[in-house]
Amino acid sequence: MGKFPYFTEDHEAIRETARGAAEEFKKTAEEADRKHDYKLIEKNLKRLAELNLIGIHISTEYGGEGLDLVGHFVALEEIAKGCLSTAFSFNTQRLAMDAIRLGGNEEQKKKYLVPACGGSIISFATTEPEAGSDVAAIKTSAVKDGGQWVINGTKHYITNAVFADAHVLVAKTSPADAQRPDFTAFLVDGDNPGVKISKVEDKMGATATPTTEYFLEDCRVGDEAVLGTVGEGLPLALSALEIARIGIGTQGLGLMQSAMQEAIAYAKERVQFGRPILRNQAIQFHIANMSSRVEIARNLLFHAAWLKDQGLPAAKEAAIAKLFATEECTWVCNMAMNVFCGPGYTTDYPIERFFRDSKVLEMGGGTSEIMRMIISREEVGKF
Repeated sequence: MGKFPYFTEDHEAIRETARGAAEEFKKTAEEADRKHDYKLIEKNLKRLAELNLIGIHISTEYGGEGLDLVGHFVALEEIAKGCLSTAFSFNTQRLAMDAIRLGGNEEQKKKYLVPACGGSIISFATTEPEAGSDVAAIKTSAVKDGGQWVINGTKHYITNAVFADAHVLVAKTSPADAQRPDFTAFLVDGDNPGVKISKVEDKMGATATPTTEYFLEDCRVGDEAVLGTVGEGLPLALSALEIARIGIGTQGLGLMQSAMQEAIAYAKERVQFGRPILRNQAIQFHIANMSSRVEIARNLLFHAAWLKDQGLPAAKEAAIAKLFATEECTWVCNMAMNVFCGPGYTTDYPIERFFRDSKVLEMGGGTSEIMRMIISREEVGKF
């Protein structure tokens, strides 16, 4: 990779640190995947905090490094090369922290961001059994009872919740008969007795990152738990999710590079018809197509991240970057498996894990179909 215009010396220093962490995580990624060992992922997140990588884009006032989003995505790309499950949990931690960074008051930022930069874990929840792509279908409710809010509902497919020290969640705060529903974001401590973890899902890929269902049963919090403004929780959540989409695409960027490098290494060693298969033009063309997709994804993703750092609109650019990088990651992992052929379908090589891991990236943070809706809306306007 040549010099990239968005990267500074600080970014390259972050990359070296993250690369070292990724090498650590790579050694245990296969075992963590096989055992669905989310406790190892929790340990990896703590390690990233030790390396000052969790709060790269958080102000030093709140325990971070005071750098930018580009820096976070540089680190995320490297971590995804080593362990996708760790990268997925890492990016979700940043998503929850962004919601607090964007909407929190001074007290909330000090209470939650400082510990989060040091290794405390926060989950983020909008998704429910009937509210996935349709976020406005959220049914979890928060009703005022004197000086407290009483929250009831179910959150579904929530990353990191099983070991979270706090939860960012969105609940409906308007009356049931309101013509226009209002939603509010809340900060709920992990030890709140009203939060009841139900189960950790058994998934096809990213198996070591915990995906959890949890119930809110008469969960009581005070006004100090309101994140941002009452009734404005949905715009806040969507703002944080817009940044998260760049992160999900960046995980695809890291994963497809690992798949491509595994394919190249195997093609150099695999001999058929008296020579390494890498000498065959068909295989060389596969590698060329993989490399092209990697470079296009990198440009799209870091351009979108740069726009966010400049405070410029980036809804379309984030959606395009996420759509391209995640779909092409699946394509690259599939093509890498074709290079391996039979051996790639076994657990003797990491390609089958990469292939399984890739699919979740197309769904997390908004499906490919939702990304296409965002892109078309930005191009032609609402009609």
